[in-house]
Amino acid sequence: MHTKKILLLVMSLVMVWSSCAFAGDAVKVGVLSKLNMTAEEFNALVADAVDAGKTKMFSLAGPKSKVEFVFYDSLVTLQMALNKGEVDEIALPEAVAEYMLNTNSDYEIASITRSEPTLLSFGFRKSDDPELRNKFNEALLSMKEDGTLAIIVSKFITEPGTDIPDTINFIKYNNADTVKVAVTGDIPPIDYVAPDGKASGFNVAVLAEISRRLHINVELVDIDAGARAASLASGRSDIVFWFQSKKGDLRADVPEGVVLSESYFSWNEILHIKKK
Repeated sequence: MHTKKILLLVMSLVMVWSSCAFAGDAVKVGVLSKLNMTAEEFNALVADAVDAGKTKMFSLAGPKSKVEFVFYDSLVTLQMALNKGEVDEIALPEAVAEYMLNTNSDYEIASITRSEPTLLSFGFRKSDDPELRNKFNEALLSMKEDGTLAIIVSKFITEPGTDIPDTINFIKYNNADTVKVAVTGDIPPIDYVAPDGKASGFNVAVLAEISRRLHINVELVDIDAGARAASLASGRSDIVFWFQSKKGDLRADVPEGVVLSESYFSWNEILHIKKK
């Protein structure tokens, strides 16, 4: 499903959205676990955001029933839960949901959640010298100004279909510093690991361009999504890919000791996928 189709879908969903509270039995929605809170805390915060009008839910079937969010540690376990009927829907960023729909004909869109933008950034140890983070910020700014970032977004996010390049090459620099960057593969095409185990996708493409501009070497480290903070704190990785609410309303995924770069991508729509 391409972006234009999503826009048409959103327009149709607006026709059936109800701003009232939820009614009827709870719809169980699987989401990736948040590092800083329990599922109960997350559910309470989302309910408050809906009541305050900061988060709106659109449904193809009419007014949205009461929603109960259930945490899962990875995309694999999310899909397993949906396929087994443990949850009614799984909620994913728009680009990730589109990828899932393009690669699995058994799924369809059930509803959409629209809220404050979620920002994608690089996460660094707060205790480290800020020089590396400052250099990353400078590289990201230059990529935005010269249009390089927009080109990468178009290639991997806007109209990727199922055609994500399996290999992204990093230049090797002699006598240069090496940074270890954690990759989870849990939100393709944003954070993606190819079938042969090689990291690819949007994040890695952005990272490769930063490596080229800063003349630094990159070592990719494969980790589980829930281990991002531990990987950073232990020194297994120097940088992780991170996302958070623009205003930090949900306190999600920004533990003590982590400091973020400037953002380089954002989304404010979450698509809920269900089985046909």
